[in-house]
Amino acid sequence: MATSYDYVIVGAGSAGCVLANRLSSDPGVRVLLIEAGGRDNHLIVQMPAAAPIAARDPRLDWAYVTEPEVFCENRHIIEHRGKVLGGSSSINGMVANRGNPRDYDAWAAEGLPTWSFAHCLPYFKKMETFVGGANEWRGGDGPQSIERCPATHPLYRAFLEAGVEAGYERTEDQNGARHEGFHIAQSFTRKGRRCSSAAAYLHPVSHRANLTVLSRTLTRRIVFDGRRAVGVEAQTGGTISTYEASREVILSAGAINSPQLLLLSGVGSAAQLRSHDIAVVADLPAVGRHLEDHQIVPIQYSTPEGLSLSHRLKGLRRYGIGLRWLLFKSGLGASTMCEAGCFFRSSDRADYADIQHEFYPLTAEMGDPEANFDDGFMFSMGLMRPESRGHVTLKSADPSEHPAIVFNYFAAERDRRIMIDGMRRTREMAAQRAFDGLRRAEIAPGPDIQSDDEIMAWLRSAASTEYHPCSSCRMGVGEDSVTDGEGRVHETEGLRVVDASIMPHNVTANLNAPVVMLAEKLADAIRGKTPLPPSGLVPH
Repeated sequence: MATSYDYVIVGAGSAGCVLANRLSSDPGVRVLLIEAGGRDNHLIVQMPAAAPIAARDPRLDWAYVTEPEVFCENRHIIEHRGKVLGGSSSINGMVANRGNPRDYDAWAAEGLPTWSFAHCLPYFKKMETFVGGANEWRGGDGPQSIERCPATHPLYRAFLEAGVEAGYERTEDQNGARHEGFHIAQSFTRKGRRCSSAAAYLHPVSHRANLTVLSRTLTRRIVFDGRRAVGVEAQTGGTISTYEASREVILSAGAINSPQLLLLSGVGSAAQLRSHDIAVVADLPAVGRHLEDHQIVPIQYSTPEGLSLSHRLKGLRRYGIGLRWLLFKSGLGASTMCEAGCFFRSSDRADYADIQHEFYPLTAEMGDPEANFDDGFMFSMGLMRPESRGHVTLKSADPSEHPAIVFNYFAAERDRRIMIDGMRRTREMAAQRAFDGLRRAEIAPGPDIQSDDEIMAWLRSAASTEYHPCSSCRMGVGEDSVTDGEGRVHETEGLRVVDASIMPHNVTANLNAPVVMLAEKLADAIRGKTPLPPSGLVPH
């Protein structure tokens, strides 16, 4: 195969697939896409209900584990990340949320004026084909399919009704004019199958002669000529090769792998690099720092026998679910299992929604190493805009060794307060009349947990990740940033990062849609295209 390209993209995840598609649309440009994982043609990837199994499959997952989280009883927390074509979009829960417009306006206010919601909305529209059709808020002819979930189970209906009874608004489209409120979930699915970034962007253009996809290949480091990135060193099996990039090397390896690759290549804190005998190319102390994530806890209730979805997933019934999905791509196998949710304020002190619920008509321990489920229903409560910050640092100069990951959940007092308040408001939701006859006892944290101290102790023991790491190579203009407003790495040339790691801060959403939008926007910047004109719409 060729060893020289115009662009070398590292990582075939949510962003990398978008870039491979858009950059190779010019037949005169040669693009190489390198992915450490393998193909995505597994039934557990394609079947929405099998997502918890896919996320735990060692063939598809990087299987990261954090260092002891000192504010969470020193527990090690599992962090699933996709190691497969499509990246984490091939193993995630497929929930499609853009975030609150104020999230992006906050990015703009920090010195990134072209990242306001007005500038991002046209790219959210460009990326999608929404099942509800195109309108001023939604796109109708983009590569990425987004559908509205059925949400017909009695527990979904009770959840939505309970929200209104508790005084919250119902929003018909959380990705439209109004983000806050109770909603039917939207999903990255297409006619009963997962619609990952690989399915949406990569596979439809895989025939292009100017696009090469190299899977099962670990990128070891970026190759520099002085401070200019000129290629990458990558390993396929036992063979190490160098692939040249005449225009740019683009890291789309995610919030853990991208900073690790920068560090392995000599871009990062000089002190950290020297401690691993890595020659310094650019002294950028912010590489790997400012790591953010959405932490979640499972608030669970028992239900009358036979009501929860879990009884349909046990015994011989599960084989019927699988057969129906194989034959017709319908039934429970086509469900994400999370077909309703909400964004709400933890207290009257919040400027706008700071807590998310993903609602499940079953219970599960999502942080466990094995897929599991049981009777009941569950609010998966997530903190949306944490103040706590973690980091990604090297353990070794060996590219095959995972870096050290620390999220520092609950390090910030504000985060603790928001989650305690969110817990209390969740109990108010669960106590509404809509759940009468469907709700029995509170399982977790349990009715004996009442005081702030008791709730906080439970939160520390139960918290895990919603798998939304970001900001470890954040865009910005100061010393606490790694990249500029177009993803170019400070103090280097020919090197760019395009993935969740460059988000200045986390957003009030699951991250797949924001990352695809971000990649669409930066694909135009890389190609030198005039940006789409900003929207003049004013959200509610």
